[in-house]
Amino acid sequence: MKKKFYSGIESVSYLSIKLIAVFSILFAVTFAIVSLISYRVSKSIITNNIDVQTQEVVNGHAAEIDQWITGMLSIINTYSHIMGRGIPDDKNITSEILGNFRRESFFSDVYYGSASGKFISGKKWAPPVRYDHRLRPWYTSAVRNRKSTISDIYLDHETGSLTVSISSPVWDRNGSLRGVLSADILLQTLNEKLKNIRIGGIGYAVLLDCHGTVLVHPDRSLIGTSLLDRPETADIVKEILQKQHGRVDYNTGEARLAVFTPIPSSGWILGIILTKNEVYANLRLLALQFSLIFLVSLIVVVLTARYFAGKLTLFTHLLEQTVESRTSELKEKIAEVEYLSLTDPLTGISNRRKIESALKSEIERSSRTGNPLSVIMIDVDHFKLFNDTHGHETGDRILKEFAGTISRSIRAIDLAGRIGGEEFLVVCPETNITGAFLVAEKLRDAVESMQIEGIGRVTASFGCASLFQGEDWNSLISRSDRALYVAKEHGRNRVESDI
Repeated sequence: MKKKFYSGIESVSYLSIKLIAVFSILFAVTFAIVSLISYRVSKSIITNNIDVQTQEVVNGHAAEIDQWITGMLSIINTYSHIMGRGIPDDKNITSEILGNFRRESFFSDVYYGSASGKFISGKKWAPPVRYDHRLRPWYTSAVRNRKSTISDIYLDHETGSLTVSISSPVWDRNGSLRGVLSADILLQTLNEKLKNIRIGGIGYAVLLDCHGTVLVHPDRSLIGTSLLDRPETADIVKEILQKQHGRVDYNTGEARLAVFTPIPSSGWILGIILTKNEVYANLRLLALQFSLIFLVSLIVVVLTARYFAGKLTLFTHLLEQTVESRTSELKEKIAEVEYLSLTDPLTGISNRRKIESALKSEIERSSRTGNPLSVIMIDVDHFKLFNDTHGHETGDRILKEFAGTISRSIRAIDLAGRIGGEEFLVVCPETNITGAFLVAEKLRDAVESMQIEGIGRVTASFGCASLFQGEDWNSLISRSDRALYVAKEHGRNRVESDI
């Protein structure tokens, strides 16, 4: 009897051990499969979302830099036009005049080199002996391209710093070259604009010119060097210059990914570099958590197999909630970045990128339907005087209230946006030039009726243009801008149309 009793106990113990072993093995296999699937799903989600988020951020900053450079090109082009028409003799071009240009546009220096060899600096900088500006990159690039252009990177004699210049040729009334007007963009300025770009606190920005030369990089020793000349980066930079837009993965001692996009006005390429260790840091932490939970759970299974089965279901549910929660947070961040990239941060209305995109869409729709389309260009009168008299904070307050008044006064089908400085654009779908003129007159009256404490009356000038068949958006905006210029010439606070 005793032998049978002990034999039964041994059988039960053996069976229990087998059951615990079987459940443990099943748990281990199941947990390993679930963990692997969850890891891969989490990695895929993180990869996809970091791609989208990074592309949105890099696109937004590229649009901002493109707008900034386009504005500077426009300013230098305007100054060169003023010199060509308003100062016909180089003898009358003085450091004081160029200094005024520099202060009005916030350039570090504005300078002029004539075709005959005369050089004038807005900061009264005297060039060294045997200095011939006609051989400098800022001069040769403008002469070669015969228009406002950005030079290649070079060492500036005046500051001793690496620089690119925005230059514009100055022509006399007979169409002959008189000289070149130029202003510096110090690479230090570009570094300051881009040094704080991050994606969730990681990554850094890199800016390359069209030759692969580094303009912005956290490693200052690389600035001014061509990455095409470095064996470890030559192939990846060639691919970036060829693709212009997108993402590439590479390894220069550490696995990295680069998301990049072009800056149309300059031909430069802006990219954000992320190390994969940074991107997947949370994923590794999640894997470590999986391992710890597995060890604890395995002990629990050995002690109470049934109890663990219920816990496994709960764990899977909690894991799914964690993934869903993190996915939801990433989607919210992406939506926030997209909103910020399409909204003017000061006024809260559409920015230049958004309003130009809307205009292109309306032009395509007008081409399909044959319905009319018009635009209204608006500029706050004497805005610089408000800034100089009352300060930039008051100027910002004027722009905010001005944008609010415009937004409240346009029709539901219209869209208003700020395209830079004190200039605004209203897109008027299904509206001919007469309707646009009436809308502009309504806006002009609303602006004139604004009450801004401590400022007095604020007015604006308006230029209207209606789309011609086959016309592109650039031409349409240019015509409205010319109408705006006419409104300003005729006394401001008025509406003019390009007809």
